[in-house]
Amino acid sequence: MTESPHAIASAPGAPRATLKHWRSFGAAEWRHVKDGAIGLVLGSLLPVCLFYVAYQTLGFSAAVVIVLIWSALVFAWHYRRTRAADVFSATTFGFACIKAVAGLASQNTWLYLAWPSLENMVYGIAFFGSALLGKPLLGLYAERLYPIDAEIRASPTFQRAFLVVSAVWLCGHTLRAVLRLWLLSLPLPLSVYLVLDTVAGWPINASLVAFTAWYPLRQLRAAGYMRVAPAQLSTMDAVELAVEESAPTTV
Repeated sequence: MTESPHAIASAPGAPRATLKHWRSFGAAEWRHVKDGAIGLVLGSLLPVCLFYVAYQTLGFSAAVVIVLIWSALVFAWHYRRTRAADVFSATTFGFACIKAVAGLASQNTWLYLAWPSLENMVYGIAFFGSALLGKPLLGLYAERLYPIDAEIRASPTFQRAFLVVSAVWLCGHTLRAVLRLWLLSLPLPLSVYLVLDTVAGWPINASLVAFTAWYPLRQLRAAGYMRVAPAQLSTMDAVELAVEESAPTTV
């Protein structure tokens, strides 16, 4: 029978519960989440919209340059504000530089649009490889959106959880790359392709994000690194704890 996380947390030698449940976040924690979400939108999501609008109104070369400039500005803005590189804008800016060189040199729209498939595979392999080495890159993304103590990031539970998550992302990114290349092989207008590519990616991306948000936190709670104080439990908290405590725990 799976032991209650509260019992684990209170047992002698058990890990100290240092990870806050999101229901007990204060102003500082929510500010951390908000900053991470802003970085995600500015650094990863808006460049896609900018490319489509600029391509339709100004042409391919202008669209490539605009996306590159936008990515550079977001990266510089975040670095100047925090004196640290933002993982979302940094990776987008890096790939934007490579895509811009390939796209402008070849003037090939198909090559520019196919490049994200290679990005998917690079991301997936990098995520899984880094997790195998005990330095999961996905942990950096998770930390950007959820305040995680350094002690927890170094724990075996955190490492194992993100090894599983990284394997799932590798599978998801592989599927995403194959799907994008298949859509590119169809004789579709660019506007139709961009819409279909975006919509087709939503279920995959949403599933990956949902699994990443749920699985590591569940494993950390089961190991006693996170708990909700009984006095703070609402009806929904109690139901959530009952479900998690009755579910089998991965060893």
